[in-house]
Parts: sequence; structure tokens; C-alpha cells
Amino acid sequence: MLERGIVMNAAIQNMLERRSIRKYRPDQISDEDLNIILEAGLYAPNAGGRQSPIFVVCRNAEINAALGKINKAAFHGRMSTENAYISKEQPSIADDADIASGFYGAPVVITLFASENFLYSEADCCVAAQNIMLAAHSLGIGSCMVARAWDTFSSELGRRLQEEWDIDKGMEAKIHVILGYADSARPSAKPRKGNRVRVVN
Repeated sequence: MLERGIVMNAAIQNMLERRSIRKYRPDQISDEDLNIILEAGLYAPNAGGRQSPIFVVCRNAEINAALGKINKAAFHGRMSTENAYISKEQPSIADDADIASGFYGAPVVITLFASENFLYSEADCCVAAQNIMLAAHSLGIGSCMVARAWDTFSSELGRRLQEEWDIDKGMEAKIHVILGYADSARPSAKPRKGNRVRVVN
């Protein structure tokens, strides 16, 4: 939709260049970068200005590996087809059944929790996740949004961790965002599908 030759500002360029990353180096991201990313997430729009989502940042490799296996199991093995793959450069668990974790070995997993009884909880968490991923990309850090958070934390381990992390029982895991340094080149974008925009004047 953008005309050739138009110079985009840095924010728009960042949005167009960001890709989901599913191959990570084990290196942790710095506290400074993580704090900047979290600050961006905390400033995301939210319904009624309630600021209700809670961000749990897990850098514990053992916990992330265990939860990642639970997350993958909740996917129930639905596989891509040749004409409907997720990514050939950064395969998802739908593309490659041998991938062990729904968190893809990322060193940082952020789980966004919000009230199970608030109509806009999931929307608030998704907007915060987008801010997190865009901020991460601007700092050279890869990211991917991962669903099945409720399934992951409805497990025995998930319920125990939610209690240990002092997250109220009325709060529900809505979405995960994984972060880390990419272990391969940034993948190319799939061509944008046409006929997805309607302009009504």
C-alpha cells in the first residue's frame, strides 16, 4: 500500500521489518534492554486506563523448558501443509514436529496475566505484547508471541508457579511473549495478501 519512494519514519520501519523469531541463542538479554522493553509494554493502551495486565518475566531455563513442553502439548500436534506453512526459515511447532518446546528455547519468556472476568483482558494483553515485540526489535532482540497461555498455566506446574509467583487466582494467563537474540538471519516477510482493506468514505 505504501507508494515507492516514500521515506518512512523509524517507528513505521520498525513495524514493517519485525519478524517472529523461533531460533534463539542461549545468551540472556541485558537488564537494561529488558527494562526498556517492559516499560514499552507497560505503556501500551488498555481498556479504561485500568493497567490490569501483570507481566511475569521468567529467565529460568529449567522452568521455561518445562512450561514450553506443556505449551507444545496443548497444541495437540496440528501440522502445517505445504501450502499453509508458518515459516520455512523460522519453523513453528506446526511446521516441525521435532521441535521440543512451544517457547523454542528462548532465554526469556514473558507471560501476561489479566483478570479472567474482565471483558477486555485478552485485548489488553495482546496490545501490550505488540509493544513488547516492537520495542525488542528496535533493540536488535528477537521475539515471538505464543498462544496457549491459559492451557500452559492450567497444568499442575502452571498452577503451582502462579501461586509461587503471587499471581491472584482471579488472574488468568492470556499470552506469552518470548525474547532473545536470533540464532539465524531475520526471515523474509511473506507477501501480503490482497483485498484485505476496505476504505469507506
